[in-house]
Amino acid sequence: MENIYKRNGLQTVINASGRMTKLGVSTISKGVGESLLEAAGSYVVIDDLYAYAGKRIAEMIGAGDACVTSSASAGIALSIASLICQNDLNKVKHLYDLLPGATKREVILLKGHNVDFGAPVSAMIQLGGGIIVEAGYANGSKPEDIEGAVSENTLAICYVKSHHCVQKDMVDAKTVISLANRLGIPCIVDAAAEEDLSVYGAMGADFVCYSGAKAIEGPTSGFVACKTKELADSMRLQYQGIGRAMKVGKENTMGLVKAVEEYVSGRKMSPVTREDLERFAAGIGEIPGLKPSMIKDEAGRDIYRVSIAFTPEVYGMTAKDAVRKLKEGEVAIFTRDYQANIGSIAIDPRPLNSVEELNTISRRLLEIHTLAMEEMNQ
Repeated sequence: MENIYKRNGLQTVINASGRMTKLGVSTISKGVGESLLEAAGSYVVIDDLYAYAGKRIAEMIGAGDACVTSSASAGIALSIASLICQNDLNKVKHLYDLLPGATKREVILLKGHNVDFGAPVSAMIQLGGGIIVEAGYANGSKPEDIEGAVSENTLAICYVKSHHCVQKDMVDAKTVISLANRLGIPCIVDAAAEEDLSVYGAMGADFVCYSGAKAIEGPTSGFVACKTKELADSMRLQYQGIGRAMKVGKENTMGLVKAVEEYVSGRKMSPVTREDLERFAAGIGEIPGLKPSMIKDEAGRDIYRVSIAFTPEVYGMTAKDAVRKLKEGEVAIFTRDYQANIGSIAIDPRPLNSVEELNTISRRLLEIHTLAMEEMNQ
């Protein structure tokens, strides 16, 4: 498994965890790579490029306009800042000076959505100048919870669509967007890893923040689908303010446009099929102490994974210990380990580069079991 990272002394990684920032998110296609290289070799007026890229992406996904960003999280911050500053360049350049006297800064966020996705979502809102107002409870929420939190100081309502969030008994995105529209309050949807690039805009969201490097499999980038060109223009103005610290380069911008083109055309195909995953699960079932099952994504996306439940006294160790063992050695295997503490891990096939990587995971799980049993029998 030779690659540029191994040649430079870094551990080789098999990513069966998901499109995670901590693992480099995604790999890009040849077409996206060629676009990056070509764009990097020429000059362009960046303001014109941002306007072109936003318009082109918006055309492909059916939005009013779009603002390219360095990431989905940057999109949240810039959305908030743009609502505070509007199209006033003086406010853009002096955002933090004016905040102490600004009253309309409150951003309503469901308590079950105030999560850490590798960084706190609250930090992104605060970076843009917002003040968090939590609504509902960690184990449930209703539209009335949001409406009850609205005041004359409400700037926006933010909805986070993510597996990191509480899923049980939470008000859904469509209801929240409809409520925001009825109240005349801008609605920001964090849809970083979502696969449908049009659905939340069609529901009426004012800003929808996507990662360019997750479902779209583009370079490190993002974009915000905006309801109107005016909203996107206000966001782009932030590149003369706090956006300067999170700007996206010309090569990543054109790489993002190419990645969206490929994505909406349906040319993105995983090398691991559903049948490959089922064969993998059958093989895992033959390893003592492991019980595989096919599961659907916890946040409702049309994604299937293999969940592996551990019986420690039979396998030779707990799921948490197996997670640690899988990361050891020349090749580190990262799995979806959110439920390792209760005895199971999951294998996400989407980031895998080949069926052979899937087979490597199976072999490694068997090796770990064999070694564990030998140690127990000594």
